[in-house]
Amino acid sequence: MDTSILEKIGLTKNQVLVYLSLLRLGSTNAQNIIKESGLHGSRVYDSLEKLQEMGLASYVIKDFKKYFQVVEAEKLLDYIDEQKQAVKQLLPELKSLEGMKKEEINASIYKGKEGLKTIHLEMLKESEDIYVLGAKGLIFEELPYFIPNFERERIKRKIKFICLFDKKEVKEQLTKRKLFEGKILPNGFESNSVVNIFGNKVAIVLWKERYPTAFLIDNKDIADSFRKWFKLIWGVSKD
Repeated sequence: MDTSILEKIGLTKNQVLVYLSLLRLGSTNAQNIIKESGLHGSRVYDSLEKLQEMGLASYVIKDFKKYFQVVEAEKLLDYIDEQKQAVKQLLPELKSLEGMKKEEINASIYKGKEGLKTIHLEMLKESEDIYVLGAKGLIFEELPYFIPNFERERIKRKIKFICLFDKKEVKEQLTKRKLFEGKILPNGFESNSVVNIFGNKVAIVLWKERYPTAFLIDNKDIADSFRKWFKLIWGVSKD
């Protein structure tokens, strides 16, 4: 017999042993149950008490002694139904707590040019405008075979790049492309990093190393915050 099924409905291993002993022995005293189950006396008594609370066992008094017995096996189904009903009563409160859970933050690190390709393919999935803080145009130099296909798909999906550039000459060159809009960051804001904000994601790319490293964060609250900061800087940047 696969007794693990009884454990799955909430019985402990000791309770299962006592329950099965009672099924085999019928109405009997505690000493016989201890012998049949092989458990220590205290564990048998604890299990008997719990089985009675669960409605799966009972006892009668004969000659001033307790004789224990299990109720019919079908009572197990009643016990399961009672647990289901108890959970149903709790569901409204459980659902209200569920609504209070915090949104998870998923993050990944990508190395090298293949990682950059992965992030840019993620951009196409969102079909939303892409905000780029600290745009340098390096992606067009580093991925000359990937970018033409990316650009065709981006334009087809009408995804706009809205960029805050480090340098004026890069801005003048890239804003000639379709669906490109840009301004120049104030002096002193140049860096080795680029922040890409799209959909619920933020990709921070570090170009300082020989191979670019990207940190991708997937979280709506974080992405919305970065978009707000981008728009704040956009408002004080030069055309």
